[in-house]
This record gives sequence, C-alpha cells and structure tokens, in this order.
Amino acid sequence: MRANRSNPNPDRPCAKPYWGYEDIGVFFLILVSLTSVLRLSAHFDLLSQSNITNPAAGLQFAVVTFLTVALYLVLKIRHHQPVMRPLGWVWPRWQYTVASPLVGILLATGVSLYLRIHDHSTPPIPTIELLVLGAILGPILEESLFRGCILPVLAQTIGNVMAILITASLFALLHGPASLAQWVSFTATGVAYGSIRVASGSTSAAALMHAAYNLTLIISVT
Repeated sequence: MRANRSNPNPDRPCAKPYWGYEDIGVFFLILVSLTSVLRLSAHFDLLSQSNITNPAAGLQFAVVTFLTVALYLVLKIRHHQPVMRPLGWVWPRWQYTVASPLVGILLATGVSLYLRIHDHSTPPIPTIELLVLGAILGPILEESLFRGCILPVLAQTIGNVMAILITASLFALLHGPASLAQWVSFTATGVAYGSIRVASGSTSAAALMHAAYNLTLIISVT
C-alpha cells in the first residue's frame, strides 16, 4: 500500500517524510535492475568487462544521472508531491554553510595523511571527472538517497542516532570497501554527513561536506 503521509515542515531536521520503506525498496529494485542490465551488456559484449569493473567517465555520468532522476520520479509519480524540499534540499543556516565544507576538508585531510603514512596511492583522475562526479553529481545522488530519503524514514522508526548509524553503514556497503580502513573511512564520513543533516535540517549541508571531502581527498592523494 502506498504511503500517505504529510510533511508540513520539510525544513525541520528529519521531519516526517511522506514516503516510506516501499518507495526505498522500489528505488533499490531499479538499482539492482540497472546493475543486471550492465552485467548482461558485458556478457553480450555490448560493454567491455573492464568498463564494468572500472567504468569510464561517460558511463559513470550516465549511471549517476539515471539514478538521480529515478529517485526523483519514484517519489513524484507515486505521491504527486514536491520532492526537493522534502528531501532536505534547502539552504542551511550560515553556521552550517561554513562548517560543512570545513569539516569535509578536515576529514579528507586525516584520511589523506593515513594513506600517505601507509604508502597508498590512487591513479590520477581527469579534471572534468573530478569536478562533475566528485563535487556535483556524486554528492547530489548519494545525499539525496541516504540522508535525504532513507535517514528520515529510519529516524521516525528508530530515532536519529540509529538512523545516522544505519545509513552510514549502508553508505559504506554500497561503496564496496576492500579493506577495514576503507570500511571505517566510509562509515565515519557517513556518520558526519548524517549528523550535519540532522543538526541543520538540510541535505544541502551534507552535500557541501561530501563535495568538500571528495575534492580534498582526491586532490591530496593524486
């Protein structure tokens, strides 16, 4: 049954969303279906296997854009209500506008120092890919999904603290960390993004922190 909840004040931290677990399930079904289509494309040589394991910028842009639009349409079509403001895409108060990127930079600096101490390196990333995926499209999709959509639904069931921890764990899981250090890094940043979302009532604040983190980390380790 489709949820029929109202959200009289979408700017309030984790205000009651009009969507529910069913909508989240629909989005993840789309995500799984897209993954299957890409794997089938590789199986039938429409895409190379290397382009699946290490997708080119064009494919990444297409996938991220498709999923962002899919999330919007799931909520819009199923509920016929505004989407952006209820997801938390409102400008935060000035304190959070300043604090969000600063905390993102500090987090990335700490991770960068850890990578340098342990002699890890990453391949260079083209500037356009860095700016579009790292600073714009990636944070928009991930923060819309995890902190804008999932976190408020969990919060009304189990409270803000557990909602922040669970969404951070899901955030880490979907990034496919290959080591314990990566698990800790993704989870810790997920907790930071969720915390600023709850404190500010703004997904935009979480996206600012996320974008600052991505840019700082990628620039510092390449």
